[in-house]
Amino acid sequence: MGDKDSASIRFSFVFMIISIFLAYGFIQGAGAAQDEQGILEYSYLGSRSGTEEYKRVLKSPHVQSLLLSIAESPKDRAFVDEALRETDVTSITLQQIGLIRLEGELFHLSFSLLTPEDIQKIRAVAEREGRFLAQELLALRPVIEELIKSNALSGIDWQDTAFFILGCVSLDWDGLNLAEKKGALANPPKGTFIPTAKAPTPRDTVQQLYWGSHSYHSETAVTTFGDHFSEQRLGFPDVLWSLNLEVPEPIKAKAIRAAEGLVRRHAAALMLALREGAKNAEQLAEVTGFNRDDVKDILELLVELDYMVASDGLYRSLVPILTEKDRPMVRRLRSLGYQVMMKWYDERYIQVCEELATLTPRRFNVPLANSFYEIWHYIFGIANRELVAEGVFVDPYASNRRFKGFLSTVYQLDVVQESIEKVSEK
Repeated sequence: MGDKDSASIRFSFVFMIISIFLAYGFIQGAGAAQDEQGILEYSYLGSRSGTEEYKRVLKSPHVQSLLLSIAESPKDRAFVDEALRETDVTSITLQQIGLIRLEGELFHLSFSLLTPEDIQKIRAVAEREGRFLAQELLALRPVIEELIKSNALSGIDWQDTAFFILGCVSLDWDGLNLAEKKGALANPPKGTFIPTAKAPTPRDTVQQLYWGSHSYHSETAVTTFGDHFSEQRLGFPDVLWSLNLEVPEPIKAKAIRAAEGLVRRHAAALMLALREGAKNAEQLAEVTGFNRDDVKDILELLVELDYMVASDGLYRSLVPILTEKDRPMVRRLRSLGYQVMMKWYDERYIQVCEELATLTPRRFNVPLANSFYEIWHYIFGIANRELVAEGVFVDPYASNRRFKGFLSTVYQLDVVQESIEKVSEK
């Protein structure tokens, strides 16, 4: 969730989701904007075309306060004009962006804005539904455990792999793709976007809701997946996103981009080389074709970030690595997750829609699909929390973990990017 959270793009997802978390400055996908007062967190579904004006307008505390006032009850033109008096924003601007609409003499909301009361309603429903998903997957624990153990990378607990493939690839990425295909999640036409906003969520209320992936996707991919409670994720790509240089633009941006790309590609290649077992620095240089000095520097970084450990001159992985060798396992696990989610849609989705019919956006006739991104994140985030508690997934807060709240993974992109329909047919 975030612009660099939206850059953690869901595979085969036909539109991007970019969330700019003002209250806490969380970023997963595009640029961050931090509102001093943190009145609302705002985001959008769709392409970036035309969103710069949207982000500029929503950054204003006056606009945010006005939208919250309209969320309570429709307002007349005099009220709206007075609320915007100290800004360069007008009611026409807000209508053009798609935030409000005029019905008779009153302005109504025309987008998904979730109030604190709405979040409480969603959380209450999601607690039940997340436990449903967790119980369905828990019933498959013997199959899941056997699948992973029979293909496991030596030294990696099977729960680590389950956490990434089922918790992230399946429930998060596949789950959002499935929601879009089911019509549960809004899909804006190409070149357009759908604005969304919500009241800030206290961080301690979402600790252990594992629902956020940060990724770089190329032929070799890196992801961190976890909750948003940890102050800093010390993994890839997060560490690279934190790079900064005291030099002028455009040199700064280009230098950082070059450094990010080189470090990320070298690190991923070295990690993938460990899929078949431990290797020393010379062997890793030979397998990857990298300069030995470059290998030494990257290995030191990977050890410091707990991606690998060195013993007697040999390096072995501490995180899941997925290569072509793992494709059958990944397919099977994703298929199991898909079956569980399909059952949820068949048995539970209509009831959830009915129970959430009183959300603020629904009162203003905004489709529930415009709010479903948030709803699904609570549902599967709670499911992941429960599966951690049951020992099916690794505990990101275990006492033996130096960096807490997330799990790092390295993989070949095409091993996990197949369409879910093809996977479910295997």
